[in-house]
Amino acid sequence: MDEIISQIKNQTEINFINLKDQLEVAELEAVYDGVSASRYIFHNLHSIDRFFINPNDYVYEGERLFGIAENLSVIDAERDGYVDDPSIVIPREKLLAYFDFVKNKIEKYFDGLTAEALLQKPEGCEYSRLELILAQFRHQMWHAGLSSAITFEGKGIWNKFTGLSALNKKLFGK
Repeated sequence: MDEIISQIKNQTEINFINLKDQLEVAELEAVYDGVSASRYIFHNLHSIDRFFINPNDYVYEGERLFGIAENLSVIDAERDGYVDDPSIVIPREKLLAYFDFVKNKIEKYFDGLTAEALLQKPEGCEYSRLELILAQFRHQMWHAGLSSAITFEGKGIWNKFTGLSALNKKLFGK
C-alpha cells in the first residue's frame, strides 16, 4: 500500500473510532432543531457511505439491510425528502450495524486505492478522490462536534475523543 494511502487510512480509522465512541454514548432521543440526535448520526454515516468513494455511483443499501429509510438522512427542512417528525429515533443497534457496514466498505476501498488514483476523479464526478475524502473528514468532524454537544447538554458527559495520541503525549504528557 502506498504510504499516503496508509496515512489516510490510519486517520480514517481514528475518525471511525471517534464516531463509534460518540454513537455508543449519544442521547439518541434528544431533539435539536426539530430532529432527533439519531438522525444527525445517521445523516453523518449516510454521507460517508455516499460521498467518500463516488456519490455519482452510489446505491443505498441501508433500508434493505438495516430497515433505515434513506430519507431520514435529510436533516434540513428545505431539502426534498425531509420528514418533520422529531419523535423519529433510529435505534442504536441499527445505527451500529450501519456504522459497521460503512466502515467495512471504506476499508475495502482503501485496499484497492493508489496514490496516483487519489488525484483522479471517479467516473462522472467533479471532484478527485482526495477531495471527496477530505470533504468527508470535514463533514464528519463537524457532526461529531454537534453530536458531542447534544450529548453533553442532555447527559452532562463528553464522549471520548481519539486524536494523534503520540503527539499529544509528547506535547501534553497524556
